[in-house]
Amino acid sequence: MRRVLSAAGLAALLGTLAVAAGDGEPPSTTTQPAGAPNKPASNLDYWLSRAKPAQTQPSTSQAGEMPQAGRNPFRTEGNFSRADAVPGVVQLSNNKLLPGGIYTTRDKDLLVWVEDEKRWRRVPLLTVLSITAVVVENKMEQVWRWKEMGVPERVYTGEEYPSRRLLWKVHLIDDSTITGAIKGQPISVENGQATSGPFVLHERVRGKVGQSLSDLVTVKKIIVSRRLMEEASADAKGRQKPASSAPAGS
Repeated sequence: MRRVLSAAGLAALLGTLAVAAGDGEPPSTTTQPAGAPNKPASNLDYWLSRAKPAQTQPSTSQAGEMPQAGRNPFRTEGNFSRADAVPGVVQLSNNKLLPGGIYTTRDKDLLVWVEDEKRWRRVPLLTVLSITAVVVENKMEQVWRWKEMGVPERVYTGEEYPSRRLLWKVHLIDDSTITGAIKGQPISVENGQATSGPFVLHERVRGKVGQSLSDLVTVKKIIVSRRLMEEASADAKGRQKPASSAPAGS
């Protein structure tokens, strides 16, 4: 015969389950004194009652002004005339340092041909930490001409010119590197009112007849860094200061 719970028995069973699921105390049926805070129905209600609204910070931008997408993060107003210039130092093969704002053709990315991947890689200058020249070949070439029209025979004149073949290793801000050929990318450096360059990043550079390998000046390394730019600029200004005259009687 099936056992049927009475209404009183069902109420007692539900009370027991509530005690087991809660903190071990049966629900109180007494009313709280006037002025006493209401006891939260659960832990969630307790923490929600103590939560404070998030404090908002006043916007530093003007009303209606939106962040500029793709804005140069290195840009400091008044530093460079080119808004797309990045601060850094260009080191030439004769070890001369050129600090200032570095830029290339406006709205043009670096184009690097990666032979292993058989494809071009587009690299925005803003994503670059450094560009290093990798010398593949550095030698003197002899000047020659064809002996006669239609005769495939070379005649060497005895003159020479320097020749250099290069690959370029590009270090990106995500710490990855791309090594490949750059086929004619101009790089200029702005420092105050003066501009150096453009220096063309190429896969092969040749000098003039009569020059030596040391006379062939090409880009050795480009480093994007405001700190290095400022240090190199301060060092250059220090060397340009005239030597103070020696005191009398020294």
